[in-house]
Amino acid sequence: MSHENTQRDVRRLADQLVDGLDRHDLDSVSRVLPRMIGADAPDAGLLRPLCAELVAVIAREVRARAAPEGADLFTIALSDETDEAVPIDDLQPPLRAVLRAVLAELNQDSAGLAAQLEFIAGDPDPCGQIDALIHLVSWAHDLPQT
Repeated sequence: MSHENTQRDVRRLADQLVDGLDRHDLDSVSRVLPRMIGADAPDAGLLRPLCAELVAVIAREVRARAAPEGADLFTIALSDETDEAVPIDDLQPPLRAVLRAVLAELNQDSAGLAAQLEFIAGDPDPCGQIDALIHLVSWAHDLPQT
């Protein structure tokens, strides 16, 4: 499959997942996931580019909300429900990788982005891959609506 076809498939898949979430059609979302999750999945090779596409969508939305002149550096402050600071290393690895991937994209750190995407796609635990993908799809869905 050519790079152009892969990109088209990835964009279509990202749109399909975000649209399914928008329509509250969790059945369609859950049917797509097994095709990409796990080393033996038929479309496992699409997981990394799909995550990259969703990270790019999220970063565009965050940049659109940044100061008009743009930000030189993006950072994140995490807190729990009682407003206590939470170190990023206290987060579950899939969520931590997603946050770091988005920050790397925002800060134009291509090596950091590649490392986090590889962490997500190479996670030997399919539940970790699903967790990361669900976060990405949810954020890509929710950010334009805020």
